[in-house]
Amino acid sequence: MSIISAILSSRSGLTAAAQRAEIVSGNIANAQDENYARRSLQVTEGVGGGVSVVGVSRAMDNTMDALFRTELSYAAKQNAIANALGVYSSQIGTLDSETSIPNLMSAFQNDLGLMANDPGDTSMQQEVMLSAKALAASLRSANAALSQVQKTALTGIEADIETANTAMAEIARINADIGTVPEGSATYAGLQDRRSEELDKLASVMQIEVRYDNVGQATVNSSGGQTLVVAGYVNELAFDRATGTLTSGDENVTPGTTGRRGSEQGSLAGHLQLALETVPQSQLELDEIARSLIEGFEDSDASLAAGEAGLFTNAGSALGATVSPGLAGRIAVNEAIDPAKGGELTRLRDGLGATTPGAASDSTQVRAFLDFFSAAVSFDPQAGQGSSGTMSEFVNGVFTAQQSRRVAAESSLSALTASSETYRATRLNARGVNIDTELQNLQMIEQSYNANSQVLRVASEMIDTLLNMV
Repeated sequence: MSIISAILSSRSGLTAAAQRAEIVSGNIANAQDENYARRSLQVTEGVGGGVSVVGVSRAMDNTMDALFRTELSYAAKQNAIANALGVYSSQIGTLDSETSIPNLMSAFQNDLGLMANDPGDTSMQQEVMLSAKALAASLRSANAALSQVQKTALTGIEADIETANTAMAEIARINADIGTVPEGSATYAGLQDRRSEELDKLASVMQIEVRYDNVGQATVNSSGGQTLVVAGYVNELAFDRATGTLTSGDENVTPGTTGRRGSEQGSLAGHLQLALETVPQSQLELDEIARSLIEGFEDSDASLAAGEAGLFTNAGSALGATVSPGLAGRIAVNEAIDPAKGGELTRLRDGLGATTPGAASDSTQVRAFLDFFSAAVSFDPQAGQGSSGTMSEFVNGVFTAQQSRRVAAESSLSALTASSETYRATRLNARGVNIDTELQNLQMIEQSYNANSQVLRVASEMIDTLLNMV
């Protein structure tokens, strides 16, 4: 090797060391950024000696990315469900809570039993009225809480769609930029980081699958096969509240639909499940409790004429032949028994249709009301508790089912969160920055730089010596 070759080789070594130092400093500066993937300088042997810089490589593991995003989607769905049902469950209480619907119904039944022993006792009549009002109020409160869950779900759907569409638009834009940037450049690696961050955002909304072409552009599909992003084109998501339909471009991608091409996981699927399945089912269950109470006390009251309201009413009226959803939010105690509203407490003893007070000791009507609680009542099988049973069996079954939905979501969320955190940590280990390792790299870079500088100094002295000999 000639002196000139030695100088050129050392110069290339110094250049490579300087670029390595720049990359390491960038790694250290971004060590706390989870969306940043570790960089390294790719070099090869230069022609005629020395070293030639090939480009900047970015640490990445597409398989681990896919596993993490899948777990993220599963966890995000359960998180959406658990959070909403957790708020609802806190409103309706537990089976041990005195203000829960089952306990308030039991209290109302007990008060009726006590009144049956002394039907003329005004204080007992007052207690029955108050316990009936508490029961009706608890159903209205549960209905209001359920309406809030529906509102949360619909708001969540809109927010998820906005997040997904924004992320997809950014992915498409980055795809276009990547196609114009040299592979191996720092800009190329930066674009990959930004796209990875957007893919993570999209994966939390819906489960996705990602493929990369030979120029590094990403094609993103839903787990059901619908194309979401290809090159610079996006199939935006949209939701029709009236029909409950989720579309991507022209495709119906509503979770659970026949021929679906969407995704069953992600926060969007969770909010859709709440809005389209869980809330309607819970509403049916609450409405069946309200319907059975209103109808049962109408049928048990011998004093009523056709079309007259009983002890429990549909917003002040009789049940009616056709009942619209939300009956649990309209159930109320008949004002005919409330002295504060011009009513008479004695109607609890004599019947809501009584026009004059009956015998103070006559417990016939009160016992007829009590018999309702022990009789077999017909229920809508769609409420999930069979077609008949006692009121207490039905109410306890409904309450348990509604609490079980929350428990199931929270249990799944706990397991999936642990799993996704495991994949997250593994991904960070694979592509993240280790400060200790980077500091060691700096020391090696310093040593390399010093060595190449020493070679240049010696070569320069040799040239000076040769010139002095001339």
